[in-house]
Amino acid sequence: MSDTKTLFKISELEELTGIPNTKIRYWTKKYKELNSQLRETPGSTHKLYHEDSIEIIITIDKYLKNLDILGRRETINLKLHNKINTQIKTIDKIKEIRDRLKNLLTTNV
Repeated sequence: MSDTKTLFKISELEELTGIPNTKIRYWTKKYKELNSQLRETPGSTHKLYHEDSIEIIITIDKYLKNLDILGRRETINLKLHNKINTQIKTIDKIKEIRDRLKNLLTTNV
């Protein structure tokens, strides 16, 4: 019999991965890769996760963090783009007013 543990309770996964059990439960419902690692033992009220679940949970967490970083970068780029466009429109408006003023000054002299 092997000394290595192959099945883990969700609280053990939380301790090993640092991911809250609420996220693990949600991800278990959402991602079939993690759901397929779930085991129910006869006569037990606990759902147990296979040891491969640890790597899957860590991978999902890294993937979602990367998506979050990319999303933030996109948001920053969009805000910067909008700010630049606003500044360009403001400059164009100022130039238009300047040209009108010049025109008024030259026609009145």
